[in-house]
This record gives sequence, structure tokens and C-alpha cells, in this order.
Amino acid sequence: MAPPKRGGKAPRGRSRYFDKNTPRNQKPYAGKHGDTGYEGPDRRIGRLDPETLGYYRRVEQQLKDGFEEEEEKCLFLNNVFAQVEEEIHLLACNQTVSRILETLLHQASTSHLINIITHLKQNNFTSLCTDRFAGYVLQTIVCLIPTHLSGNSASTASKELTTQEKATEKEELDSLRDLFLEVCEEMVKGVALLVRDHYGSHVLRAVFETLSGVKLEQKMVRSRLSLGQQNKVTPGKESKAPSTVTVRPPPPSFLQMLQQFTKAVLDIEDFSGLVSHVAASPLLQALLTVLHKVDQGLCTQVCQQVMESVVFTRTCAESELSGVCLALVHQHASYIVKTLLTVADDTTYRDLFQRHFMWRLVPLSLHPVATFGLQQLLATLRTEDQLTSVLDEVMPHFEDLLAHGKAMVLINLADACVRHRTGQRKFTKKLLKAFHIPKKDRLKFVQVVASLQSYELFTGVPEDSSEEQQKTAKVLTTVTLQGSLLLQHLLKFDDPSDVVDSLEAMSAQELQTLACNSFGSHVLETFLTSPTVYEKRRKPLLQKMMDLYVGLSCDKFGSRVMDVVWKVAPVGVKASIAEKLVEKEDRVRSDQYGRYVWQNCAIDHFTKHKERWKDVQSAQEKKRKLFQEILAEESPPKKPKKERKETVDPKPADQLAPELAILGVGVGVDQEEEEDEESDSADSVTCVSLCSKDTPHLQKTKNKDKLKKEVQDSDSEDDNKMDIKPKKKNVDTGRLEEDKLKIDTKPKKKRKKNIDTDRLEQDKLKIDAKLKKKRKKNIETDRSEHNKMKNTQAAVSDPPSSEKKAKKKVKLQEKKKRKKFPKIHPKQQ
Repeated sequence: MAPPKRGGKAPRGRSRYFDKNTPRNQKPYAGKHGDTGYEGPDRRIGRLDPETLGYYRRVEQQLKDGFEEEEEKCLFLNNVFAQVEEEIHLLACNQTVSRILETLLHQASTSHLINIITHLKQNNFTSLCTDRFAGYVLQTIVCLIPTHLSGNSASTASKELTTQEKATEKEELDSLRDLFLEVCEEMVKGVALLVRDHYGSHVLRAVFETLSGVKLEQKMVRSRLSLGQQNKVTPGKESKAPSTVTVRPPPPSFLQMLQQFTKAVLDIEDFSGLVSHVAASPLLQALLTVLHKVDQGLCTQVCQQVMESVVFTRTCAESELSGVCLALVHQHASYIVKTLLTVADDTTYRDLFQRHFMWRLVPLSLHPVATFGLQQLLATLRTEDQLTSVLDEVMPHFEDLLAHGKAMVLINLADACVRHRTGQRKFTKKLLKAFHIPKKDRLKFVQVVASLQSYELFTGVPEDSSEEQQKTAKVLTTVTLQGSLLLQHLLKFDDPSDVVDSLEAMSAQELQTLACNSFGSHVLETFLTSPTVYEKRRKPLLQKMMDLYVGLSCDKFGSRVMDVVWKVAPVGVKASIAEKLVEKEDRVRSDQYGRYVWQNCAIDHFTKHKERWKDVQSAQEKKRKLFQEILAEESPPKKPKKERKETVDPKPADQLAPELAILGVGVGVDQEEEEDEESDSADSVTCVSLCSKDTPHLQKTKNKDKLKKEVQDSDSEDDNKMDIKPKKKNVDTGRLEEDKLKIDTKPKKKRKKNIDTDRLEQDKLKIDAKLKKKRKKNIETDRSEHNKMKNTQAAVSDPPSSEKKAKKKVKLQEKKKRKKFPKIHPKQQ
């Protein structure tokens, strides 16, 4: 087929781009309003001669090649910017040179930037914002201003300035700030034109970012095509950009100018049309985002005016939807609704939720466009009551959502259950019912959810089938993205037993399929790292996968699972894994992924020095646990839940367990040592545990301590000076006397096992003499015991806010007991 001929008639009736009979001032390349100053094809805006284009291409190549000395680079940049400053308004409008200028401006000094902005201001800065190529150059200049004002520019970052140079730099920064404010005042006057312009709106977004000091996402500031050219990727793909965060506090004058811009935007005629405009809608999103960070009051004002627009207040006779719900259906206004849900204050959010979303959640979730706005609503739910209302309305329709391919709604709902820790059990039960999983075969839960099919489709067996038919069911072969995400959130529930039981019941073949899948590997990683899955549940699965580790090490995605396994596995399991890898050393070391696993696990060291390798691995495990404990202590405490207000926190009672044991309250020492893990009470627990052990020295004084305590309790009961109601174990005087007689009448044969009879009688006389002296102090001891009982009751009954005070009191009492302890057992020294 012959190539098409150049020239000829214009296609589809359009006028030819260049016609000899057309006057020069009417040709497409002529200046605006027929300006004859740009006549001819070589004088139109953006058209440069070949020599100028060649010069700037050589400049670009020199910047890529670099310079040997810094002085040479400074001279080069000064010469180039001297040329650029004279014709910046023409160079910025050229497609090729505009891209070179964007790279060159990052090397500019503050004085160069001032000269460039001054020249642009003289040549109508606002009109240049609407140019197709100059808009990107102006956007780069505006984004570089905060870098220069903060002193982090490329020209001054690595230099040590003298006093005079610092004074000069300060003057330059002041002039740059004032010059930028003058440009902003000029743009405020023409804001109505810039808001609706495709290229001018991008420059305005960069201005909002600079004035507020808030770093916006790149996809909110630049177009997809510009991002693709900057990052050298295909235009359809978006680069990974950081989330919206405040970078630096702006000057007060910048915030005042931002308020002027906001008022100018709100005063635009036909403001309602901006909400659904293709260029103005992203601009409003950027404005709401920056105001949410710096001025919430003004942000609320903009939100109210947006919600009063025609798009948000209209109704539709054909549909039950109205207001915000119709805006969610709109192609451009739906993004505004998603931004409102993120930046609105609690009052506005509650009004949006109750008036526009309640009782409309199911039709919105099934709509192809509105479902994205509903997912944003689920991701920004503020309270547990709102989540409960959503669950009550949506849960009966789980099966319909899955049938229409809206699994992302369930994923966002599961994420909300994880954040608020509410409705998790109900969610799991409804999910089991939606997938038609019978109670007798719940161990297929992971396979069914991962494949995102109903139980009948996955197994090929009806729900009411015999056990023999269910045994011949299919195994897991594919894992979907939505199924993987849903399982990951279910594993973060407070009680993920259904998912964990199903994982443990999976065969080795299914586990390998799950681990070697790009989506399924994340399920196993979440299982191994989830804080709600305890080590006792992880260890059986790690042992079950012992024969799979060699195959996982040689797989692209399985090697990732191996890295996580190695982080959480105990030392004994690590040694078993290392032995399995050593058996297949040739296969593992020759694989492109296996060699990294071999290196990360230090298998070479394992083969040479096994014991030393175990010591290193155990030390690393201790460091990791210590680091996790430090992070857990630094993390802010969670708010107490409404549902659990009546429950009592058992920690204060556990911390007081040693004192309760000394006072005679029945708390087992073994239980204390298992449940009490805090460092503050560790010493007291060890102290009591030493007392409870039957060592030779303590056996001699065991009966003496018991006799001493019983006599003290009986004396305190006779005094009747304190209204205390001790427990029956310490009050029953008759029982105390019987125990005393039992001790006195024990056969001498049993006593000879520990001590001689004479020695015991001598000790008994000494104790009786001491008890006589201490009977005078019974009232004081009773008071101290009464105070201790009060402290224990207060620690158990008080809310969590009084835990610190109770802990301090317990620590002081423990210190006193440690000091007195050797006196009670003098032979232990």
C-alpha cells in the first residue's frame, strides 16, 4: 500500500493548516488577536529557529554529561540563564525547549529565579498559564519557590556562606517572596479564566500547594501524560507518589493570599458548574485538600457551598437517588464527593451520612460508578455506630454483591471492621452464608474465598451432598486479587479462627499453590505476621510446610514467603529448614531466587559452625522481640470500647498478686508467674516464688511463719478496734488452734527429716518471745493490712485511668517488703 500523499485537500471538510491565499495575520501561527508582531512561520509563538534549538539541545546534553569542577558548572549555568532570561516567554512555549527548561530550572539560583519571574510578569504571566507548553514551565517555577525560601536549593545546599553572602541571600529571598505574591495578586484577578482552563488549572493547583505548604500527590497536580514523560513510563501508568502530608509551615502572608484565592473561587459566577467541570473539579479537590490541613473553618465553608450546588441538590424522577447520590454517579463530581468524605468535619460528615447515604447503600454499591464513592465512605467511617448501621443494611445482600462482581465493597467493609473492632463475628458468619459453605465443611473456607466462587462451583458438588462426594472435591488451583485481599483482612480480625483452621487443614499441594501465587503469597505473609494469630497457631503450619521450603525458595513469590517465615520462625524450626535446604544445596544455589534465600538464611555458616549459627539466630530473635516490645510501648494506647466498659482490666490484680499472697488471699504463685509479664511486677513475683519453693532453709521456717501469721490474725480479731472483715481462712480461730496443735503434735519421725526436735523447740520459744513483743503493734499492722486491702479493691474496681497510681503504690510496698524479707528468714542469708 502506497504511503499517503502530503498536502491536498483537508480531511473531513476542515480548513487546511497552511493556505497560500490566507492572509498572514489570519494564519494559525499568527499572534493572539491577529498581532502582526509574530507574522510568518518563524515568528509565531513557540516556533524557534534551528540554531536556537540546537543550542538548547547541546545544553541538555552537557547537563547529562556533567562537569569536572564546580566553578566550570557555575560559569556554564550563568551563561545559559543569561540567555534564557531574555526570551523565557518564547522558549517556554516551545515543546522541545520547555522540557529542557524544566530540567534546567532545578539548577537555578535564587537570583536566576527572580530574573525569570520578573520577565514572565512583564509578559503577562496569567496568559502564559493557559499555554499548552508554557504552563508546565510555570508550574515547575512555582513548585521550586518553597525550596528556595527554605534554603535547600541546589545552588546553596552544599556551600558555606559568609556573613555578607548570608545578608545578600536574605534580601534575595525577601524579594522572591514579594515577587511571587505580586504574581499571585495578578492571578487572583483572572482566576475565573484559569479555573476552567485545562492548563491554567494545573498552574493554580501548584500555587495552592506552594501557598499552603502542603505536599500534594503528583497525580493531583500534574497530568498523566506529564507524569509519564517525567518518570519515563507509559502514559497510562501512574507513578507511585507519597500520600498528602504537610511539608513545611508557610509564611503568614502566603496563608492570607490562599484565603484571597479561596474567596475569589467562591465568588465565581455559576460556581455550581465548577463541581462537574472537567478542569475545575480537580482544582476544587486540591483546594479542599490543602485547606483541610491549614484552615479547617474555611474548608468547611467550601464544603457547604459545594453541597449547595445544583449537582448535589437535583432530583431524578426516574430513580430513587437524589442529591449526593446523583453526584456519585457523575463522572467528575464523584471525585468531589470522595474528597468531601475525607476532609469534612464530623458534623458535615454525619449530615452527609444520614441524609444522603443511609438506606441507599445497596443500590449505590451495585452502580458501576457510584460504587467507588461508597467504598470511600466505608474507608472513612468515623464511629462504631455508623459502621453498625452500614452492616445492618449491607450484610443481607452479601450474595448479591458477590454475584455482581462488587467484592471490593466487602473488602472495604472488612477493613472498617478491623479498624473499629466491631461486627467482626457477624461479618464472618454472613460471609460463610454468602459463599454457601456448610457447617460440616467449613475447612474449605480459604479455598472458596480465595477463588471467589461459591461452594458449589468450587467443589462441583451440591451443598446437600454426602461426605464421600465432598472428599472427591476439587483442590485450590487459582487465587484472585479480591479473594486474597478479603482473606488478609479476615486474618486481622480479633478472632481469625475460621481462616486459621482452614489454612491448617489445607493439603501440601494447596499450600504450595497459595504460596507460589502472586496474590496468594500475601495471604500467608499476613497469616505469619498478624498480631491476632498467636505463635501456637503458626508453628503447626510451619512444620506442615517443611517439605515445601526448597520449592518455595526457588519460586519468585514463594521466596518472599520464605523471607517472612524466616523472620517469625523459632530457632528450632529454622534449624530444620536449614537442614532441608542443605540437602538440596545444588538446586537452591543454582536458582536465581534460591541463592538469595541461601544468603539470607546464612546456610554456609550453618554447615560449618552449627552451634555458633544457632547462637547468632537466637540473639537476632531476642533483638527482634525487644524491638517489637519497644515499639509496642511507644505506640499510643487505644481508646476503651463502649462494649467493654463493664469489664474489669485484670492487670492491676495481677500486679498486686504478690501482696495478696503475702496477705493470705488465695492467688496461686504459679499463675502469677505465667500471667504477669510486666517488668514492674517481675521482681515481686520472683520474691514470692522464692518464698514458695521448698528449699532446705525455707522448710525449717515454713511452720514458724504459718504459726506467726495465725497468731497475729487471732490477736487482731480480739482487739476489735478496726471494722475489717477478713476472709474465713484467716478468721476461723478454732481452726487456727487446731492447726497449731497439729504442728505441735506431729510425730518426731517426720520432723527429723528436716531438723532435729530440740532445735525446733528452741526456735519455737524464740518465736513465742517475739510474738509477745509484737502483740502491742497489732493495731498498726491491722491498719496497714486494711490499707492494702483498700488498695487492692481500688486497683481492681477503678477504671484504667487510675492504674498508674495503683502501680506506684504497689511498687513502694514491694520495696518495703524486700527490705523486711531477710529479717523473717535470717537463715537464708
